[in-house]
Amino acid sequence: MPEGRLCNKQPVTTKEQLDALLADTRGRVYYEEMNHLEVDKEKLRASLKNTLKSRTRTWLDMCAHCGLCADSCFLYTVNNRDPKQVPAYKIQSTLGEIVRRDGDVDNAFMQMAMETSWAKCTCCNRCGMYCPYGIDMGVMFSYLRGLLFSQGFVPWELKIGSGMHRIFHAQMDVTSEDWVETCEWMADENSEEWPGLEIPVDKEGADIMYTCNAREPKHYPEDLAEAAILFHLAGENWTVPSEGWEQTSLTMFAGDWEGCKQQVQNVYSAIERLKPKRVIGTECGHAHRATVIEGPYWAGRPDGLPPAPYIHYVEWVAEALRTGKIKIDPAKRIKEPVTLQDSCNYVRNHGLALVTREIMSYLVEPGYFIEMTPNKEHNYCCGGGGGFNGVGKFRPQRNVALRKKRDQILATGAKLVIAPCHNCWDAIRDLEEEYKIGIRWSFLKPLLIKMAIVPDHLKPKEDE
Repeated sequence: MPEGRLCNKQPVTTKEQLDALLADTRGRVYYEEMNHLEVDKEKLRASLKNTLKSRTRTWLDMCAHCGLCADSCFLYTVNNRDPKQVPAYKIQSTLGEIVRRDGDVDNAFMQMAMETSWAKCTCCNRCGMYCPYGIDMGVMFSYLRGLLFSQGFVPWELKIGSGMHRIFHAQMDVTSEDWVETCEWMADENSEEWPGLEIPVDKEGADIMYTCNAREPKHYPEDLAEAAILFHLAGENWTVPSEGWEQTSLTMFAGDWEGCKQQVQNVYSAIERLKPKRVIGTECGHAHRATVIEGPYWAGRPDGLPPAPYIHYVEWVAEALRTGKIKIDPAKRIKEPVTLQDSCNYVRNHGLALVTREIMSYLVEPGYFIEMTPNKEHNYCCGGGGGFNGVGKFRPQRNVALRKKRDQILATGAKLVIAPCHNCWDAIRDLEEEYKIGIRWSFLKPLLIKMAIVPDHLKPKEDE
């Protein structure tokens, strides 16, 4: 394919390339060009030789095709139990075929594999819990996405997202200047109601370095202000970095593994530069997975850990409530049916289910918290994880996927869904827009601010 085409095998590395993709309304030209993209079979074969490890080969070989993974997959259950939605079938018919054919596949096959990878799997890893052999199709689909990305078969929005990370180190083309200005703006905007409120930038040796999702400064700057208010209430010594503040990784959704490494190293460089005692990430599941769970391995850290202890926001909230740094006014506790969405990435994949329920015990009046069925690590994906939320080409499939979460929420009778994860929050927002079931949804931060007891010395002084 001639150079300069929008759809090609190269990652986006310049603003000019990014602008050209953004100018392509809904990727119409991009997907048309994809129809003519030739598979580089030699490169694909070399990738398999160099990167397909024994674990994945063993998983592909040992699968007994028993089908026990079927009911574990919410996409199977919401798609009329279509046999082609069984996790084992999905991975064997894509990655399995690429391996068996030693890379001898064509354009039509790769487009089928692309749709399967991004519209039939959210990499939630639930199937791995129920496979009698412990085979994890989510991990294998992540590997498949990397092969597809390297050949140019990646959804338009994720090609853009990957490029934004490489160019801006942020998924929303938020520059460092934009970020610092937003911090200053939010501190100033809220200073009258919260005297002394600061969002310290590049403070060395702080107890906490805070990182967030670029959607916050881009579209929801009040989320950044709320984080600052809660740190202010808790009396924390904290900071944000001017560089390395963006914790998310659309590169991970895209299968751009080199981009993943670049992104997480940018965050780790900020930690090494500012030397905080620990780092706290925002209410985002995949951001935590990218920086805390997978990130150390992408960055080649031999201990498998970030440069400083790095916890999810729910861990800090539970600690602040437990230690009394933040106190809840009993009269303001939630007194209506409420349920909790478990994020796949920090609950199933990082064991924080009990931490989130500890938080509920402080925020919700006894008798009003209603668990989804199933719940905790057995809960289903929100329906939009793994990049599914953001891919317009596969929006009809995503809207069908939302039905599982819709039905779970309806079964609880809850009027409020607490969703401490950006992907889950977005999916539940879209679920209400699509199916109109009459619910509200919220992150933790605004709820905590509404319920927290504010000490007198932090209240605005009355005019004399």
